[in-house]
Amino acid sequence: MWRLICKKNVTKFNSAAGFFARNFADAHKTAASPFALPSEPSTTSISKPEEKLPFSNIVSKTEMVVNQRPDVSLKVQEEDLHKPIPFDEVPGPTALRYISKIWSVIPIFGNQVTTSTLQYVLSAGSQISWGNNLALFRYLLNEYGPVVRLHGPFGGDVVILSRPEHASVVFQNEGPYPIRSSLDCVEKYRLQYRLYRQAGPFSMHGPEWETLRKSIEPALEQSLNYQCDRIAKTCDNFVGRTMVIRNRQLEVPKSYKEELNKWCLECLCGIMFNKNLGFLDTKGLSSTAETSILLDSLSEATHAIRKCEFGLHMWKFFETPAWKRLVQNCDTIDHILGSYLKKSQEKLRERKEKNLETKPEDVSLIDCFLVKDSMVVEDILTVLLDMMLLGVNMTTHSAAFMMYHLARNPRVQHNLYQEISKLPENLTRDDLNNLPYLKACLHESLRLKPPMPVLSRILTKDITVHGYRIPKGTFMLIATNLSSLREEHFEDALKFKPERWLGMEVNKDMEALATIPFGLGPKACLAKNLAEVQICFLIIKMLRKFRIEYHYGDIESNNQLLAAPTRPLKFRLVDRLDG
Repeated sequence: MWRLICKKNVTKFNSAAGFFARNFADAHKTAASPFALPSEPSTTSISKPEEKLPFSNIVSKTEMVVNQRPDVSLKVQEEDLHKPIPFDEVPGPTALRYISKIWSVIPIFGNQVTTSTLQYVLSAGSQISWGNNLALFRYLLNEYGPVVRLHGPFGGDVVILSRPEHASVVFQNEGPYPIRSSLDCVEKYRLQYRLYRQAGPFSMHGPEWETLRKSIEPALEQSLNYQCDRIAKTCDNFVGRTMVIRNRQLEVPKSYKEELNKWCLECLCGIMFNKNLGFLDTKGLSSTAETSILLDSLSEATHAIRKCEFGLHMWKFFETPAWKRLVQNCDTIDHILGSYLKKSQEKLRERKEKNLETKPEDVSLIDCFLVKDSMVVEDILTVLLDMMLLGVNMTTHSAAFMMYHLARNPRVQHNLYQEISKLPENLTRDDLNNLPYLKACLHESLRLKPPMPVLSRILTKDITVHGYRIPKGTFMLIATNLSSLREEHFEDALKFKPERWLGMEVNKDMEALATIPFGLGPKACLAKNLAEVQICFLIIKMLRKFRIEYHYGDIESNNQLLAAPTRPLKFRLVDRLDG
């Protein structure tokens, strides 16, 4: 089905290209066409002085060179073999190639809306960059080979890769300050609407980003070590909340993903503020409570980001409804986060004035940020908001599919239960080091359903991939999800087999690049360790209490920006008699 749809899209592209080419040729019959592609002869009928260069003469000259200096000829041929293939020869859809060439000579009407509209129609807009069309990526890679070029009609060509060895070249040459695509709407909100000095860690690059990253990473690790007990208690509260919302068939409601969002937010806010906000209250949330307002604002902001980033970026030219919702909800979130930030500032000031001793478990993530000289208040707000908008979604997505894969594979679930049943009641972070099967299950789940199925980079220098010279400034899309599902890297690649990570089945040299669920290198997810601790603690608590079952249709990931499951998470949670 997907292959048919993709073929139809390519047919449409070719039809559009033919239409533009025919009309363009009719309008320029009396002049030479300077727009012919290098590999194609001009179709105009302009008379030119005939240049007699018979093929036989070329052959004879070549033979003469070979006969006189065979060593020189062979050396030249060998050098040609090692020369990178020009960027113009990278294969890709011919329709986009024709349209980009024709469009380069059509007068610009001075209206950027026209540009954005055509960019969307030609499928060279933001919907490609965020990888929601993995089926299209798969088709292009199968049709044109492991390196595919999409000609941007307005510049900014895109190159699609999926193989680990090719991704390795990109990562090895990204330098100390990698550049990836950003959330344009969030960047505009911060830089133009809020007038912040920086766009936040997700969008930043360069020395300023490096300085901010070096401040964030140790603070996150320190807070995680201090607040592990709080995360464990939050997971216990989630188990209690789950028991309350089950129906008579022991199934959770269709909105169970929202419950997972609440669990993740409770964990995150506990680390940020050193305080439980009550997202998992068994009595539910009041519509006027601050926690309810924060939850609704985050949900609305997430939907607004999806609307803004997918499709036509009309919000860049005038205020669209999606842009207005984004501004309204981000303002609400910033206001709530700002109030907690002020409280932390006052608390730190009071401790300093009274010379009070601070216990490690009383230190919040905000406290760790505030003592950093390199971070100002607006930097802290951007970090916290990025963690809520992006981190919560990624962690929820990963936890949901971990539970789903365990429910679909009872034998694996049983083996994992046997491993965790030996743990003490009170969990610590060190306990996770003694759970190889749990880590293997998590790794395998992330391989099949990664929260980031496509990684992006903008080249900071020329590189050679698969023999092709890719120039600086090219937008690279690395479809890591496709490489993680290939049989050449993983036997029975579509099956959930955690045991593959415990033995010699996985090629360790390719392991790191064949599956990259949280990114790689300096631009990898900063909160990766936090997300893994949260998920592992949750699974341990859930399996101690329940046997997880699922009796409905297969659940897939929509693979969109801020990915989500395609079906409700209607798990059946059966109480364990020995739990």
